[in-house]
Amino acid sequence: MKQTGTSFRETQKYALAGFGFGFLFPIIGTIIKLSIAALPFNLANLSAVHLGDPLMWIIDTAPIFLGIFASMAGRRQDEMKELNEQLKQRENDLLIERMELEKRVQERTERLSRKTEQLRSASYIARQTAEIQDLASILNNVANLVTDQFGFYHTGIFLVNETGDQVILQATSSEGGKEMINKGHALAIGTQGIVGHAAGQKKSRIALDVGSDAVFFNNPYLPMTRSEAAIPLMIRNKVLGVLDIQSDKPQAFSPEDLDVLETLADQVAIAIENARLLDESQAALLQLEALTSVRTRDAWSKKVANRKRVFTYTPLGLRAERPSQLPGNSVEVPLTLRGQRIGRISIARRGDEPLNNVEEEIITEVANQAGLAIDNIRLLEEATQRAKQEQVVGRLASRFSQSLNIDALIQTAARELGQLPDVAEVSVIIGNESPEVPTRQKSKRRPE
Repeated sequence: MKQTGTSFRETQKYALAGFGFGFLFPIIGTIIKLSIAALPFNLANLSAVHLGDPLMWIIDTAPIFLGIFASMAGRRQDEMKELNEQLKQRENDLLIERMELEKRVQERTERLSRKTEQLRSASYIARQTAEIQDLASILNNVANLVTDQFGFYHTGIFLVNETGDQVILQATSSEGGKEMINKGHALAIGTQGIVGHAAGQKKSRIALDVGSDAVFFNNPYLPMTRSEAAIPLMIRNKVLGVLDIQSDKPQAFSPEDLDVLETLADQVAIAIENARLLDESQAALLQLEALTSVRTRDAWSKKVANRKRVFTYTPLGLRAERPSQLPGNSVEVPLTLRGQRIGRISIARRGDEPLNNVEEEIITEVANQAGLAIDNIRLLEEATQRAKQEQVVGRLASRFSQSLNIDALIQTAARELGQLPDVAEVSVIIGNESPEVPTRQKSKRRPE
């Protein structure tokens, strides 16, 4: 509307100027006509001149045509001015858009720089955590590094308890958090605080203003908290715990921050799972070693229960007997296998010179190798015995399959079992042994 009004005034201005300039032509023409005719200048003569001369009619139209032509020129001038104003407005708009674009680029650059720095910090924390195998050290290290690298007010790590209904605070970077650990701070999963909700829903939860968040758990040990983020620690859709980060500033967590923290939480969850698997593997290994040690002890106890093997070497040769008496400079090295002592090696030297370190190391190594070799022989003997047993069982099964009736099968079983070592008599009984039911019995007595 402003441009339309301006255009109308400019066009009117030019039209009035043309119309006024056009009036000069009929005035001058009338004066010249009256001068040539030597007529006095009055209204009657003016009217007679104009009405009596057709040329004056054309001259009288000059103001109209000049006003129209001038208005057209003014309109063109208005259009040029309007176009110029539009160009200036467009230039101003482009300048504003450029400033806004530069502002957005600067903001985006700052966000990218911040995210890059956060990713670098998260990568550093992941590298530091990967070098640790102890679970408690991993949790404490992550809590302290997150606070140091990201500059947050408080970082805590909760782990799910054995029953799966609570998350218990295990590590923290703040003094208030340490007091919470000493008091056994725990939250119910799914019902208490944003930590409990994050664990129950398996989704990250952010409270940008703890005063307005409906599920924020007011903690007297952390009074400076203004915003909080809880990220679940998950492995294969299983919640191991929650990474709880609190800031003393409102609106401290953006979507970009949450992406980085979730990536960090995934790395921490992997480290926690690896530490737990390592602990379980070490515990299983210790149990296996203990079981193997017990079995080795039992096996050798049975092996040497009836017969002990002793060989003694002297310059006169080998003899199967114990040494009579060991001198003062003698050395006794135990034969151990998987922590169990299965024998010993005794060495006596002539004279009073004791054994040196090299000789003692050689004797010890020989004792270790001898223990392994002896146990390998025992294992070989047991394997051979089991193979013989399986062979006997296989032969019995083959003969049983050839029997066509029960009596023949029972006789075969009694006969074959009677061939076993140290068997005096074998009885195979089929049926109930009560007096009311007849009993069929086949007995095979091995000849003396």
